[in-house]
Parts: sequence; C-alpha cells; structure tokens
Amino acid sequence: MAAVEQDFNDLLDNIFLAEDNIVKESYQEGLEVGRARGEKEGYELGYKKGLRLGKELGEIYSSVVAQQKHTENVQHALQQLRTSIDQFPRDNNAEADIIGMVEDIRNQYKRVRVLTAGKVGKTTKKVENNSSSSGATEKAKDFSF
Repeated sequence: MAAVEQDFNDLLDNIFLAEDNIVKESYQEGLEVGRARGEKEGYELGYKKGLRLGKELGEIYSSVVAQQKHTENVQHALQQLRTSIDQFPRDNNAEADIIGMVEDIRNQYKRVRVLTAGKVGKTTKKVENNSSSSGATEKAKDFSF
C-alpha cells in the first residue's frame, strides 16, 4: 500500500472537468501563438511605415539643403524646417509625439513651397529646344508628377 491513493472526489473532478482543463490549456496556447504572430506583423508594419516616413523626410531635407539664395523670410523658414527634421527622433520612443511632429514638418514644408512659389522640391532640368527658327533656346523640363 505504498501507492498514493487519490480521493474519489478528485478522480471525479478530473473526469468531469477534463473538457474545461483542455479549453484552458488550448486558450493559453492560442494566446501565446497569437501574441507571437501579432508582434511579427506589428514589427513588419512599423518597419514599412518607418521606411516611407524616412524617405519622405529625406526628400524634404535634401530639398531644404539644396536651397541657397533666398530672402531672409524663406531662409528662416528653411532653417526651421531643417531644425525640425534634425530633432525628429531616430529611435523608438513611446513618449515622442511622432505623428504630431510629422504633421508639423509637412506643414512647414508646405509653407516653404508657398514662399518659394513651389520651386523647392521640384526637379527641373534645362534642355535645348532646337525646333525654333531663331536657334537653340533653353526651357525647363519638369520631371515632377
């Protein structure tokens, strides 16, 4: 009689509650799998959004850096825009208002575009026009969409 005897009520509980125990175990297993999938999906989504945002800010920044001779008002607006992009967080900071900062940068960029009559951020290239009778003339070829 060295074997441990279980109480009759415990045996009945194990039989009758088997379905409940299986449901609880399955729920926990499903919860763990769901979290793992959600983390991966969230990472991929965040990575894609981050790439798009980085590209947009890089394009704005490059157009700001490329500007040279402008009025003092435009130069001040360009400097503010450049400072805003420089201060944009480069790491994942939960306390940073990334959406608000991006909206501010976009609004500042729109202001600069208005102040420069849309010349900032527009790619143009000089091409010769040989179709006129007076000789070769230059006109701006617009590569924007």
